[in-house]
Amino acid sequence: MINLEVLRLELNYLQQVVNRTLGNMDAWKLGKAITVLVTCFLNPTTYDSLSLSLSHLQAVEQYLNQIQQEVEPCEYKLLLNNISTIRIFLEKINFEISKC
Repeated sequence: MINLEVLRLELNYLQQVVNRTLGNMDAWKLGKAITVLVTCFLNPTTYDSLSLSLSHLQAVEQYLNQIQQEVEPCEYKLLLNNISTIRIFLEKINFEISKC
């Protein structure tokens, strides 16, 4: 089970890193993508819009890849250690999407 408070804190941390690294607009888009994924996860009937969920999942993964290219490897490793709940959440969404 995912603790939503921890997910919120990790999302804020990730958005700060994205904001500092890629800019405010990208941080906003990342937050929007995760909000859509959380909504889909909490209400499985929304998986009917599978392509929508998949595109948001890919957007989050794209931001993680962009950050990896922009920051030092040790800073990226620290980031990954501090967003473990987000990573678990993305894996769960990916698993749910693959079942559809």
